Amino acid sequence: MMAVATWLGKRASRIGRMMAVASGGLAAASCGRPATDADCRLIVDRSVELHMKEVSRDDVAAIAERERLVRELLDGEIKSCESRRVTDKTMACVRAASTAEELDTCLR
Repeated sequence: MMAVATWLGKRASRIGRMMAVASGGLAAASCGRPATDADCRLIVDRSVELHMKEVSRDDVAAIAERERLVRELLDGEIKSCESRRVTDKTMACVRAASTAEELDTCLR
C-alpha cells in the first residue's frame, strides 16, 4: 500500500506541474474558449490513464480509482485551470494522445 501511496504522490505532483503548465499555456492563448471543469478533469484523467497503460496496468477499475484519488489531490489545480483559454484543437489532441509524452505536447 505504501508503494501505491508513493507512486500516487509522485504522479499527482507531476500532474500538478503539468496542470500549471497547461494553465499557463492556456492562458497565453488569445483565442479559444474558457476551459471548463470537464476539460480540466479530462486532462487529469487522460494523464492517469496513459501513465497506467505505460506501466502495463490496463485494469479499468484500478485506473478509475487512481483518477479519483488524483482528482482529490489536485482539486486546487483543477479549479485554477478552469476558465483559462483552451481551443477545441488542444482538447482534441488531449483526447487523441496515446502516450503521456504526446499529452504533454498537447498542453504546451
